[in-house]
Amino acid sequence: MFTFTHRNPEMQLEKGHTALVLTDIQNEFLSEDGSYYPMIEHSLKANKVHDHLEELMLAAKEADIFVIHSPHYYYPTDRQWVAPGGAISHYLATEISFVGRKDPVDLEGFVGSGADYPERYKKYLRDGHTAHTSPHKGASARTNDVIKQLRMRHVEKVIMAGPVANICLEGHMRDIIEEGMEVAMVRDAVAGGRNEEGDAYLAAMVNYRYMANALWTTEEAVKRIKALAAA
Repeated sequence: MFTFTHRNPEMQLEKGHTALVLTDIQNEFLSEDGSYYPMIEHSLKANKVHDHLEELMLAAKEADIFVIHSPHYYYPTDRQWVAPGGAISHYLATEISFVGRKDPVDLEGFVGSGADYPERYKKYLRDGHTAHTSPHKGASARTNDVIKQLRMRHVEKVIMAGPVANICLEGHMRDIIEEGMEVAMVRDAVAGGRNEEGDAYLAAMVNYRYMANALWTTEEAVKRIKALAAA
């Protein structure tokens, strides 16, 4: 029986052409009172995702590499959707109050809400240098400007992390790879839920092995970022 073994040449970061791309760094996913949090709580804790996300952000800021965050927002008008979409994204958009905002240009009720950023990360996300894209309404970068933001910075090497490994983060990864960029996924800065079919975190790791150019731990990613800064 043939078993695939990842043998891609080792991915190398390049100064001026590397970015950290994060998805869903929001209370809904990462705070205990978030609606999505209970589904991934076990995985967040097992992987120490909260700490590892901060380690990645800090290293990226100190190395002066690009940081791009793709948030997930829904507005009241998204409840008008009637066309069938992906099972979970359609449910989250139309059936519950999930990463909800009043309006694209109105921040009333935003602070401290599920759509807001966790307090511990605001010093990185709101420093005036992190690029926040338009929201992704589904699971991928096809519904926002992540690819444009990367291309306008001449980014070719992407490090990726976020709380929902098998849905939004994987969707973004696939799109970025299809655009010809190299991607390193950080395996312990991500989480996944479980359903009757199995463990979504493990499913994501299997797919990352097939598609990503590298699969690093946070420790390894930070080490490489620091080496890039010192080069």
